[in-house]
Amino acid sequence: MRKPTNMVERRYAAGARIGVLALVVLSLLAVALAGCGVGPATDEEEISKTATTYLRALADGDTATACAQLTSRARGEGCEPALKGRLTRLDADALKNAADGSMDIDIDGNRATAGLSEPEGARFLLAKVGDEWRIDSGYTVGP
Repeated sequence: MRKPTNMVERRYAAGARIGVLALVVLSLLAVALAGCGVGPATDEEEISKTATTYLRALADGDTATACAQLTSRARGEGCEPALKGRLTRLDADALKNAADGSMDIDIDGNRATAGLSEPEGARFLLAKVGDEWRIDSGYTVGP
């Protein structure tokens, strides 16, 4: 390979090296991201997202978003007004703490349980509706 002799050839050669370097970096980045969980969310991630969204929505007083995390059976008639009536009895900080805490998720087919870190023994029962996990029975406290 001959050495570039003029400014145009030098710039072209430098540009080619940068292009090759960029291609190598992008290839390595793609491989790294593929190994880091980039891709479709797992059932556990979807369940956690649904539960966290529900808890944060309640903490923020966003009953529309909270109701959207429920199955149609759990929503029933008048979900938003019913939740609005209960908001005064809920501790927003406790809801946020539960959303931030770990969850113990157990999946059995199209049903799942998400055990919350607090209050002790609290859990959501979830059902898979189409491709989405929704809360079917909420905030029950086990024995």
